[in-house]
Amino acid sequence: MYELKDKEFIFVFTGPNGAGRRTVGRMAGETLGMKQVLSYTTRPPRPIEVDGQDYHFITAEQFSRAESNGEFIEVLEIYGNRYGIKDRDVAEMMQKYGAVYLVLNRYGADILKELYGDRVVRIFIYADKQTVMEREKNRGSSQEVIDQYMAHYDREMEYKDQCEHAFENIDSAHTVFDLTKILDSQYLHRNLLDLD
Repeated sequence: MYELKDKEFIFVFTGPNGAGRRTVGRMAGETLGMKQVLSYTTRPPRPIEVDGQDYHFITAEQFSRAESNGEFIEVLEIYGNRYGIKDRDVAEMMQKYGAVYLVLNRYGADILKELYGDRVVRIFIYADKQTVMEREKNRGSSQEVIDQYMAHYDREMEYKDQCEHAFENIDSAHTVFDLTKILDSQYLHRNLLDLD
């Protein structure tokens, strides 16, 4: 497993599905010069997802082979689909950028927190139920998928208090502005211009 050096951080964007954690993560990453470490998954892509941009979509056989070879530092199964993060990907991105981000559910976030301790900063992104449902509909999610997410919404919200930071995502631009100021001043010290 890659050993994080002093001043190297893994930022994990987590929270309920549909709250905008992926969008906020991407925008914050662009602002702060961080790259995303993508998870590998056996589930098929959703209509708006792109291989190599949202996830690495692989077959169950490819996943099992990589797992047997000890390539994953984290593996989860959700609704019969498998997800994992490769140690090599974390190491390569960390050496290039000094900080990376991931978009994970609470279980993946906890696994990374256990592995890397204080070097993992969990950022909880949330929105109210109605907003989440509307966003999922706009993404083209089926009613079945939306109902699945909503069944876990309250449980996902309980994780907020365990995270280092939490942001209600009503407007992504405002959320990212507030978030990047905190990440820069408390962790990265990249001296972003304050355009207030």
